[in-house]
Amino acid sequence: MSNNITFEEKSLDYEKSLDGDFKKNNGIFYTDTELASSIVKFLEIPEKASILDPCCGTGSFIYALQQKGYSKVYGCDFDLMTVKKCRELTESKKIKTMDTIGQSGDIVLKKMRHSKFDYIIGNPPYAPLGKNVSIEGDAYFVAKVKRAGSNLFVAAIYRAFELAKTDGIISFIIPKNLLHISSYKNIRETLLKEKTIISIIELGIHFKTVRGEQVVLTVKNNYEENNKIKFYSYNHGEITFMSEVAQDYYEDEIIVFTDNEEVPIYDKLKDSYEQLGDVCTDTIKRGRDKSEKAIRGKQIRKFGFKDQDVPDDGNQIFIQNIFSAEAGITASFGGNLKPSETVTTIKLKNTKMCKYVLGLLHSRVCNYFLIRFGFNNSRLTIHTDAQYLKGIPIVIDDDAFEKVVSIVNKMETITYMDDEWYKLNEQLNDIVYKIYELNVNDKNYIEKEMKKISASKWYGKTTCTA
Repeated sequence: MSNNITFEEKSLDYEKSLDGDFKKNNGIFYTDTELASSIVKFLEIPEKASILDPCCGTGSFIYALQQKGYSKVYGCDFDLMTVKKCRELTESKKIKTMDTIGQSGDIVLKKMRHSKFDYIIGNPPYAPLGKNVSIEGDAYFVAKVKRAGSNLFVAAIYRAFELAKTDGIISFIIPKNLLHISSYKNIRETLLKEKTIISIIELGIHFKTVRGEQVVLTVKNNYEENNKIKFYSYNHGEITFMSEVAQDYYEDEIIVFTDNEEVPIYDKLKDSYEQLGDVCTDTIKRGRDKSEKAIRGKQIRKFGFKDQDVPDDGNQIFIQNIFSAEAGITASFGGNLKPSETVTTIKLKNTKMCKYVLGLLHSRVCNYFLIRFGFNNSRLTIHTDAQYLKGIPIVIDDDAFEKVVSIVNKMETITYMDDEWYKLNEQLNDIVYKIYELNVNDKNYIEKEMKKISASKWYGKTTCTA
Protein backbone atom coordinates (compact mmCIF):
# COMPACT_ATOMS: atom_id res chain seq x y z
CA MET A 1 0.00 0.00 0.00
CA SER A 2 1.38 3.41 -0.99
CA ASN A 3 1.72 6.06 1.69
CA ASN A 4 -0.81 8.86 2.21
CA ILE A 5 1.12 11.59 0.41
CA THR A 6 1.68 9.39 -2.62
CA PHE A 7 -2.02 8.48 -2.78
CA GLU A 8 -3.00 12.17 -2.56
CA GLU A 9 -0.53 13.20 -5.25
CA LYS A 10 -1.49 10.42 -7.65
CA SER A 11 -5.19 11.03 -7.15
CA LEU A 12 -4.76 14.77 -7.76
CA ASP A 13 -2.61 14.18 -10.84
CA TYR A 14 -5.31 11.92 -12.29
CA GLU A 15 -8.04 14.49 -11.59
CA LYS A 16 -5.97 17.20 -13.32
CA SER A 17 -5.58 14.95 -16.36
CA LEU A 18 -9.33 14.75 -16.92
CA ASP A 19 -11.01 16.97 -19.49
CA GLY A 20 -12.64 20.06 -17.96
CA ASP A 21 -15.98 19.57 -19.73
CA PHE A 22 -16.03 15.90 -18.66
CA LYS A 23 -15.61 16.90 -15.02
CA LYS A 24 -18.18 19.71 -15.28
CA ASN A 25 -20.84 17.65 -17.05
CA ASN A 26 -20.45 14.79 -14.59
CA GLY A 27 -20.12 16.94 -11.47
CA ILE A 28 -16.74 15.48 -10.54
CA PHE A 29 -14.95 16.98 -7.53
CA TYR A 30 -12.56 14.62 -5.79
CA THR A 31 -12.21 14.57 -2.01
CA ASP A 32 -8.86 15.17 -0.33
CA THR A 33 -7.66 12.42 1.98
CA GLU A 34 -7.59 14.67 5.07
CA LEU A 35 -11.32 15.33 4.80
CA ALA A 36 -12.14 11.72 3.91
CA SER A 37 -10.12 10.46 6.88
CA SER A 38 -11.75 12.99 9.23
CA ILE A 39 -15.25 11.90 8.16
CA VAL A 40 -14.41 8.21 8.54
CA LYS A 41 -13.02 8.83 12.02
CA PHE A 42 -16.06 10.95 12.96
CA LEU A 43 -18.58 8.31 11.90
CA GLU A 44 -17.16 5.67 14.29
CA ILE A 45 -18.19 2.85 11.96
CA PRO A 46 -18.37 -0.60 13.57
CA GLU A 47 -15.43 -2.80 12.64
CA LYS A 48 -17.42 -5.43 10.74
CA ALA A 49 -19.77 -3.05 8.92
CA SER A 50 -20.24 -3.36 5.16
CA ILE A 51 -19.47 -0.01 3.49
CA LEU A 52 -20.09 1.27 -0.05
CA ASP A 53 -18.91 4.44 -1.76
CA PRO A 54 -21.26 4.48 -4.80
CA CYS A 55 -19.42 7.33 -6.58
CA CYS A 56 -15.89 6.57 -5.43
CA GLY A 57 -13.73 8.36 -8.00
CA THR A 58 -10.08 7.51 -7.37
CA GLY A 59 -10.96 6.21 -3.91
CA SER A 60 -10.23 8.76 -1.18
CA PHE A 61 -12.89 7.25 1.09
CA ILE A 62 -11.89 3.70 0.16
CA TYR A 63 -8.30 4.51 1.08
CA ALA A 64 -9.28 6.26 4.34
CA LEU A 65 -11.38 3.24 5.36
CA GLN A 66 -8.55 0.86 4.55
CA GLN A 67 -6.17 2.93 6.66
CA LYS A 68 -8.56 2.49 9.60
CA GLY A 69 -8.57 -1.28 9.15
CA TYR A 70 -12.01 -1.81 7.57
CA SER A 71 -12.17 -4.81 5.24
CA LYS A 72 -15.74 -4.89 3.91
CA VAL A 73 -15.22 -1.82 1.74
CA TYR A 74 -16.67 -1.54 -1.76
CA GLY A 75 -16.70 1.16 -4.41
CA CYS A 76 -18.40 1.97 -7.69
CA ASP A 77 -17.86 4.57 -10.37
CA PHE A 78 -19.43 5.00 -13.79
CA ASP A 79 -16.10 5.66 -15.55
CA LEU A 80 -13.91 2.67 -16.48
CA MET A 81 -10.60 4.56 -16.44
CA THR A 82 -11.35 6.05 -13.04
CA VAL A 83 -12.18 2.61 -11.66
CA LYS A 84 -8.86 1.30 -12.98
CA LYS A 85 -7.04 4.16 -11.24
CA CYS A 86 -8.97 3.55 -8.00
CA ARG A 87 -8.06 -0.16 -8.08
CA GLU A 88 -4.43 0.76 -8.66
CA LEU A 89 -4.28 3.31 -5.85
CA THR A 90 -6.21 1.30 -3.27
CA GLU A 91 -5.02 -2.14 -4.38
CA SER A 92 -8.62 -3.30 -4.04
CA LYS A 93 -10.59 -5.65 -6.27
CA LYS A 94 -13.89 -4.58 -4.74
CA ILE A 95 -14.27 -1.60 -7.07
CA LYS A 96 -16.84 -1.98 -9.86
CA THR A 97 -17.55 0.01 -13.00
CA MET A 98 -21.20 0.84 -12.56
CA ASP A 99 -23.70 3.70 -12.86
CA THR A 100 -25.19 3.71 -9.37
CA ILE A 101 -27.31 6.80 -10.09
CA GLY A 102 -28.99 5.78 -13.34
CA GLN A 103 -29.71 2.23 -12.17
CA SER A 104 -31.99 1.29 -9.31
CA GLY A 105 -30.56 0.10 -6.02
CA ASP A 106 -31.88 -3.42 -6.63
CA ILE A 107 -30.03 -3.67 -9.95
CA VAL A 108 -26.81 -2.29 -8.47
CA LEU A 109 -26.91 -4.73 -5.56
CA LYS A 110 -27.69 -7.65 -7.89
CA LYS A 111 -24.73 -6.81 -10.13
CA MET A 112 -22.48 -6.46 -7.07
CA ARG A 113 -23.84 -9.73 -5.66
CA HIS A 114 -24.26 -8.04 -2.32
CA SER A 115 -27.09 -7.39 0.11
CA LYS A 116 -27.93 -3.89 1.30
CA PHE A 117 -25.07 -2.08 3.04
CA ASP A 118 -24.63 -0.91 6.63
CA TYR A 119 -23.00 2.36 5.50
CA ILE A 120 -23.17 4.39 2.28
CA ILE A 121 -20.58 7.16 2.30
CA GLY A 122 -18.88 9.45 -0.18
CA ASN A 123 -18.97 12.61 -2.23
CA PRO A 124 -21.62 12.27 -4.97
CA PRO A 125 -21.42 14.41 -8.13
CA TYR A 126 -22.90 17.92 -8.11
CA ALA A 127 -24.36 19.02 -11.45
CA PRO A 128 -27.80 20.38 -12.37
CA LEU A 129 -29.72 18.31 -14.89
CA GLY A 130 -29.85 20.00 -18.26
CA LYS A 131 -28.56 19.93 -21.81
CA ASN A 132 -25.26 18.21 -21.03
CA VAL A 133 -26.25 16.46 -17.78
CA SER A 134 -28.81 13.69 -17.60
CA ILE A 135 -29.71 10.51 -15.70
CA GLU A 136 -30.05 7.19 -17.49
CA GLY A 137 -32.83 6.14 -15.15
CA ASP A 138 -36.50 5.28 -15.54
CA ALA A 139 -38.91 8.14 -16.20
CA TYR A 140 -40.48 7.99 -12.72
CA PHE A 141 -37.12 8.30 -10.96
CA VAL A 142 -35.94 11.15 -13.22
CA ALA A 143 -39.19 13.04 -12.63
CA LYS A 144 -38.79 12.54 -8.87
CA VAL A 145 -35.28 13.98 -8.97
CA LYS A 146 -36.40 16.96 -11.05
CA ARG A 147 -39.15 17.76 -8.55
CA ALA A 148 -36.64 17.60 -5.68
CA GLY A 149 -33.95 19.92 -7.03
CA SER A 150 -32.93 18.48 -10.40
CA ASN A 151 -29.32 17.73 -9.50
CA LEU A 152 -27.13 14.63 -9.64
CA PHE A 153 -26.40 14.74 -5.91
CA VAL A 154 -30.16 14.61 -5.21
CA ALA A 155 -30.40 11.49 -7.36
CA ALA A 156 -27.44 9.99 -5.49
CA ILE A 157 -29.18 10.55 -2.15
CA TYR A 158 -32.36 8.85 -3.35
CA ARG A 159 -30.32 5.91 -4.65
CA ALA A 160 -28.47 5.69 -1.34
CA PHE A 161 -31.82 5.14 0.38
CA GLU A 162 -32.23 2.07 -1.88
CA LEU A 163 -28.71 0.77 -1.24
CA ALA A 164 -28.66 1.08 2.56
CA LYS A 165 -30.27 -1.23 5.07
CA THR A 166 -33.40 -0.02 6.84
CA ASP A 167 -31.30 1.09 9.79
CA GLY A 168 -28.25 1.79 7.64
CA ILE A 169 -26.29 5.05 7.71
CA ILE A 170 -25.77 7.40 4.75
CA SER A 171 -23.09 10.07 4.96
CA PHE A 172 -22.57 12.31 1.93
CA ILE A 173 -20.75 15.54 1.20
CA ILE A 174 -23.39 17.74 -0.45
CA PRO A 175 -24.00 21.42 -1.29
CA LYS A 176 -25.09 23.36 1.77
CA ASN A 177 -27.95 25.02 -0.07
CA LEU A 178 -29.92 21.76 0.15
CA LEU A 179 -30.66 22.86 3.71
CA HIS A 180 -32.63 25.98 2.80
CA ILE A 181 -33.12 26.63 -0.93
CA SER A 182 -36.78 26.24 -1.99
CA SER A 183 -35.99 24.00 -4.99
CA TYR A 184 -34.82 21.27 -2.56
CA LYS A 185 -38.00 21.39 -0.48
CA ASN A 186 -39.17 17.90 -1.50
CA ILE A 187 -36.00 16.06 -0.54
CA ARG A 188 -35.78 18.06 2.70
CA GLU A 189 -39.28 16.90 3.53
CA THR A 190 -38.21 13.29 2.97
CA LEU A 191 -35.14 13.75 5.18
CA LEU A 192 -37.10 15.44 7.98
CA LYS A 193 -40.22 13.25 7.93
CA GLU A 194 -38.95 9.84 6.84
CA LYS A 195 -35.29 9.67 7.90
CA THR A 196 -33.25 10.40 11.02
CA ILE A 197 -30.76 13.22 10.53
CA ILE A 198 -27.86 12.32 12.80
CA SER A 199 -25.51 15.20 12.09
CA ILE A 200 -24.57 18.05 9.76
CA ILE A 201 -20.96 19.19 9.51
CA GLU A 202 -20.28 22.63 8.02
CA LEU A 203 -17.34 22.52 5.62
CA GLY A 204 -17.55 26.08 4.32
CA ILE A 205 -16.04 26.59 0.86
CA HIS A 206 -14.03 23.38 0.94
CA PHE A 207 -13.92 22.62 -2.78
CA LYS A 208 -12.37 25.69 -4.35
CA THR A 209 -13.59 24.91 -7.86
CA VAL A 210 -17.19 24.41 -6.72
CA ARG A 211 -19.51 27.38 -6.48
CA GLY A 212 -21.07 27.42 -3.03
CA GLU A 213 -20.44 25.85 0.36
CA GLN A 214 -20.64 22.22 1.40
CA VAL A 215 -21.79 20.16 4.39
CA VAL A 216 -21.48 16.54 5.42
CA LEU A 217 -25.01 15.20 5.89
CA THR A 218 -25.34 11.96 7.88
CA VAL A 219 -28.71 10.26 8.16
CA LYS A 220 -30.14 6.95 9.29
CA ASN A 221 -32.31 5.26 6.67
CA ASN A 222 -35.41 5.23 8.85
CA TYR A 223 -37.26 7.63 11.15
CA GLU A 224 -36.74 7.77 14.91
CA GLU A 225 -38.86 9.94 17.16
CA ASN A 226 -37.35 12.54 19.49
CA ASN A 227 -34.14 12.71 17.48
CA LYS A 228 -31.76 15.64 17.89
CA ILE A 229 -29.66 16.84 14.96
CA LYS A 230 -26.09 17.62 15.98
CA PHE A 231 -24.28 20.42 14.15
CA TYR A 232 -20.51 20.57 13.77
CA SER A 233 -17.88 22.66 12.00
CA TYR A 234 -14.83 21.37 10.15
CA ASN A 235 -11.45 23.07 10.02
CA HIS A 236 -8.25 21.44 8.75
CA GLY A 237 -9.02 17.96 9.98
CA GLU A 238 -10.76 19.01 13.21
CA ILE A 239 -14.51 18.51 13.65
CA THR A 240 -15.96 20.68 16.44
CA PHE A 241 -19.43 20.45 18.02
CA MET A 242 -21.60 23.58 17.70
CA SER A 243 -25.18 22.81 18.72
CA GLU A 244 -27.98 20.25 18.76
CA VAL A 245 -31.60 20.86 17.81
CA ALA A 246 -34.64 18.57 17.85
CA GLN A 247 -35.37 17.30 14.35
CA ASP A 248 -39.08 18.05 14.71
CA TYR A 249 -38.15 21.71 15.37
CA TYR A 250 -37.74 22.06 11.62
CA GLU A 251 -40.73 22.14 9.29
CA ASP A 252 -38.86 23.04 6.11
CA GLU A 253 -35.59 24.98 6.09
CA ILE A 254 -32.81 23.47 8.19
CA ILE A 255 -31.10 26.39 9.90
CA VAL A 256 -27.54 25.71 11.05
CA PHE A 257 -27.19 27.05 14.58
CA THR A 258 -23.59 27.76 15.51
CA ASP A 259 -24.52 27.78 19.21
CA ASN A 260 -27.64 26.80 21.14
CA GLU A 261 -27.87 30.40 22.39
CA GLU A 262 -29.02 31.31 18.87
CA VAL A 263 -32.19 29.24 18.97
CA PRO A 264 -34.29 31.44 21.33
CA ILE A 265 -33.04 34.58 19.54
CA TYR A 266 -34.13 33.09 16.21
CA ASP A 267 -37.50 32.07 17.64
CA LYS A 268 -38.17 35.56 18.99
CA LEU A 269 -37.13 37.38 15.83
CA LYS A 270 -38.90 34.98 13.48
CA ASP A 271 -42.17 34.44 15.30
CA SER A 272 -42.86 37.64 17.24
CA TYR A 273 -42.87 40.27 14.53
CA GLU A 274 -43.98 41.14 11.02
CA GLN A 275 -41.61 40.45 8.16
CA LEU A 276 -40.23 42.92 5.65
CA GLY A 277 -42.29 41.35 2.89
CA ASP A 278 -45.46 42.11 4.89
CA VAL A 279 -44.87 45.87 5.19
CA CYS A 280 -43.81 46.52 1.58
CA THR A 281 -46.31 48.04 -0.86
CA ASP A 282 -44.81 46.15 -3.80
CA THR A 283 -42.75 43.05 -4.47
CA ILE A 284 -39.10 43.29 -3.46
CA LYS A 285 -37.23 43.13 -6.76
CA ARG A 286 -34.26 44.28 -8.75
CA GLY A 287 -34.30 47.49 -10.74
CA ARG A 288 -34.75 47.42 -14.48
CA ASP A 289 -33.69 50.84 -15.72
CA LYS A 290 -30.82 50.66 -18.22
CA SER A 291 -30.32 54.37 -18.78
CA GLU A 292 -27.15 56.24 -17.81
CA LYS A 293 -29.06 58.04 -15.04
CA ALA A 294 -30.07 54.78 -13.35
CA ILE A 295 -28.54 54.21 -9.90
CA ARG A 296 -26.10 51.33 -9.80
CA GLY A 297 -25.23 49.17 -6.83
CA LYS A 298 -21.65 50.42 -6.63
CA GLN A 299 -22.92 54.00 -6.20
CA ILE A 300 -24.73 53.12 -2.97
CA ARG A 301 -23.13 53.41 0.45
CA LYS A 302 -24.74 53.06 3.88
CA PHE A 303 -27.37 55.81 4.22
CA GLY A 304 -26.40 57.56 0.99
CA PHE A 305 -24.70 57.65 -2.38
CA LYS A 306 -21.07 58.12 -3.32
CA ASP A 307 -21.65 60.70 -6.02
CA GLN A 308 -24.92 62.48 -5.30
CA ASP A 309 -27.21 63.71 -2.53
CA VAL A 310 -30.02 61.64 -1.11
CA PRO A 311 -33.38 62.69 -2.65
CA ASP A 312 -35.92 64.62 -0.54
CA ASP A 313 -38.96 62.41 -0.99
CA GLY A 314 -40.30 59.25 -2.54
CA ASN A 315 -41.09 55.72 -1.39
CA GLN A 316 -38.11 53.51 -2.29
CA ILE A 317 -35.12 52.01 -0.51
CA PHE A 318 -32.19 51.01 -2.72
CA ILE A 319 -29.93 48.12 -1.62
CA GLN A 320 -26.68 46.98 -3.21
CA ASN A 321 -27.63 43.66 -4.77
CA ILE A 322 -24.23 42.15 -3.98
CA PHE A 323 -24.01 41.29 -0.28
CA SER A 324 -21.01 40.29 1.78
CA ALA A 325 -21.15 39.39 5.45
CA GLU A 326 -18.20 41.67 6.20
CA ALA A 327 -20.07 44.76 4.94
CA GLY A 328 -23.64 43.77 5.70
CA ILE A 329 -26.59 45.51 4.08
CA THR A 330 -25.58 48.61 2.13
CA ALA A 331 -28.64 50.70 1.42
CA SER A 332 -29.91 54.24 0.91
CA PHE A 333 -33.20 56.06 0.63
CA GLY A 334 -33.84 56.03 -3.13
CA GLY A 335 -36.81 58.38 -3.31
CA ASN A 336 -38.08 58.46 -6.87
CA LEU A 337 -34.74 57.71 -8.51
CA LYS A 338 -34.44 54.98 -11.13
CA PRO A 339 -32.65 51.75 -10.06
CA SER A 340 -30.53 49.56 -12.34
CA GLU A 341 -30.48 45.75 -12.22
CA THR A 342 -27.61 45.81 -9.69
CA VAL A 343 -29.96 47.43 -7.17
CA THR A 344 -32.65 45.70 -5.09
CA THR A 345 -35.65 47.95 -4.52
CA ILE A 346 -38.03 48.03 -1.58
CA LYS A 347 -41.16 50.15 -1.81
CA LEU A 348 -42.98 51.38 1.31
CA LYS A 349 -45.96 53.65 1.88
CA ASN A 350 -44.09 56.95 2.32
CA THR A 351 -40.75 58.68 2.84
CA LYS A 352 -40.75 58.43 6.64
CA MET A 353 -41.50 54.71 6.58
CA CYS A 354 -38.58 54.25 4.19
CA LYS A 355 -36.25 56.12 6.55
CA TYR A 356 -37.45 54.09 9.53
CA VAL A 357 -37.06 50.73 7.81
CA LEU A 358 -33.70 51.86 6.39
CA GLY A 359 -32.50 52.38 9.95
CA LEU A 360 -33.66 48.91 10.98
CA LEU A 361 -32.04 47.25 7.97
CA HIS A 362 -28.64 48.75 8.79
CA SER A 363 -28.82 47.61 12.40
CA ARG A 364 -26.79 44.71 13.72
CA VAL A 365 -30.01 42.96 14.73
CA CYS A 366 -31.30 42.76 11.15
CA ASN A 367 -27.89 42.00 9.66
CA TYR A 368 -27.35 39.24 12.20
CA PHE A 369 -30.73 37.74 11.32
CA LEU A 370 -30.05 37.96 7.58
CA ILE A 371 -26.54 36.46 7.78
CA ARG A 372 -27.25 33.73 10.31
CA PHE A 373 -30.74 32.71 9.29
CA GLY A 374 -31.64 34.27 5.92
CA PHE A 375 -28.37 33.19 4.31
CA ASN A 376 -27.98 30.26 6.75
CA ASN A 377 -24.59 31.45 7.99
CA SER A 378 -23.06 31.51 4.50
CA ARG A 379 -19.73 33.25 4.05
CA LEU A 380 -20.16 33.66 0.32
CA THR A 381 -20.95 36.84 -1.54
CA ILE A 382 -24.70 36.53 -2.13
CA HIS A 383 -27.40 38.57 -3.82
CA THR A 384 -29.82 40.53 -1.64
CA ASP A 385 -32.83 39.15 -3.46
CA ALA A 386 -36.40 38.98 -2.22
CA GLN A 387 -36.20 35.34 -1.08
CA TYR A 388 -33.69 36.40 1.61
CA LEU A 389 -34.80 39.94 2.44
CA LYS A 390 -38.53 39.34 2.76
CA GLY A 391 -38.12 37.32 5.97
CA ILE A 392 -36.25 40.03 7.92
CA PRO A 393 -38.29 40.88 11.05
CA ILE A 394 -39.69 44.41 11.12
CA VAL A 395 -41.12 46.08 14.22
CA ILE A 396 -43.08 49.30 13.73
CA ASP A 397 -42.52 50.93 17.11
CA ASP A 398 -44.51 54.15 17.46
CA ASP A 399 -42.42 55.42 20.38
CA ALA A 400 -39.09 54.93 18.58
CA PHE A 401 -40.28 55.80 15.07
CA GLU A 402 -39.33 59.49 15.06
CA LYS A 403 -36.02 58.84 16.84
CA VAL A 404 -34.95 56.36 14.16
CA VAL A 405 -36.05 58.65 11.33
CA SER A 406 -34.19 61.59 12.89
CA ILE A 407 -30.94 59.58 13.20
CA VAL A 408 -31.22 58.36 9.60
CA ASN A 409 -31.80 61.92 8.35
CA LYS A 410 -28.64 63.07 10.15
CA MET A 411 -26.55 60.17 8.89
CA GLU A 412 -27.55 61.07 5.34
CA THR A 413 -26.17 64.59 5.61
CA ILE A 414 -23.08 64.43 7.84
CA THR A 415 -19.61 63.35 6.67
CA TYR A 416 -19.64 59.66 5.87
CA MET A 417 -17.90 57.48 8.49
CA ASP A 418 -16.60 60.37 10.61
CA ASP A 419 -16.78 60.30 14.41
CA GLU A 420 -20.30 61.74 14.47
CA TRP A 421 -21.48 59.16 11.92
CA TYR A 422 -20.18 56.29 14.08
CA LYS A 423 -21.71 57.83 17.19
CA LEU A 424 -25.12 58.04 15.53
CA ASN A 425 -24.74 54.49 14.25
CA GLU A 426 -24.21 53.21 17.81
CA GLN A 427 -27.23 55.21 19.02
CA LEU A 428 -29.29 53.65 16.25
CA ASN A 429 -28.21 50.14 17.24
CA ASP A 430 -29.04 50.78 20.90
CA ILE A 431 -32.55 51.91 19.93
CA VAL A 432 -33.09 48.90 17.66
CA TYR A 433 -32.17 46.42 20.42
CA LYS A 434 -34.92 48.00 22.53
CA ILE A 435 -37.38 48.01 19.64
CA TYR A 436 -36.95 44.24 19.25
CA GLU A 437 -37.16 43.71 23.02
CA LEU A 438 -33.88 41.83 23.12
CA ASN A 439 -32.41 41.43 26.59
CA VAL A 440 -28.84 42.15 27.65
CA ASN A 441 -27.70 38.57 27.02
CA ASP A 442 -29.24 38.58 23.54
CA LYS A 443 -27.61 41.92 22.75
CA ASN A 444 -24.21 40.81 24.01
CA TYR A 445 -24.41 37.61 21.99
CA ILE A 446 -25.35 39.42 18.77
CA GLU A 447 -22.61 42.02 19.33
CA LYS A 448 -20.03 39.30 19.90
CA GLU A 449 -21.06 37.38 16.78
CA MET A 450 -21.29 40.44 14.55
CA LYS A 451 -17.79 41.54 15.56
CA LYS A 452 -16.54 38.17 14.37
CA ILE A 453 -18.26 38.64 11.03
CA SER A 454 -18.15 42.36 10.24
CA ALA A 455 -15.21 44.31 8.92
CA SER A 456 -13.69 46.33 11.77
CA LYS A 457 -14.19 49.64 9.93
CA TRP A 458 -17.92 49.56 10.68
CA TYR A 459 -17.22 50.02 14.38
CA GLY A 460 -15.05 53.12 14.19
CA LYS A 461 -11.89 53.86 16.16
CA THR A 462 -13.50 54.08 19.57
CA THR A 463 -15.98 51.20 19.41
CA CYS A 464 -14.07 48.44 17.58
CA THR A 465 -12.79 45.57 19.70
CA ALA A 466 -12.79 42.95 16.95
